[in-house]
Amino acid sequence: MNVKTMPEKLAIVRKGKRKDPMQDSRSLMEFASESSRTAIRKNFEAGVSVVYERDGYLVEESPDHRVKKLKKLKEHQPFNLREYLCKG
Repeated sequence: MNVKTMPEKLAIVRKGKRKDPMQDSRSLMEFASESSRTAIRKNFEAGVSVVYERDGYLVEESPDHRVKKLKKLKEHQPFNLREYLCKG
């Protein structure tokens, strides 16, 4: 029989929105996503290529949407914002 003398630390994850959008992880992810899409669109409109990760490669996409693989990236665990923010 296992008897615990110290209460375990529990992570509390809120499912509802917080009053301050800068404290709400869903809102922050939406802001980041929208900002990224806007920046990419503006770069393409200005004739500037964008560089990002796709399928384990660093790729460059030109304004005419041609994609060029630049290099193979090292394998890594995907970043989880919710897990990072909820660490105890």
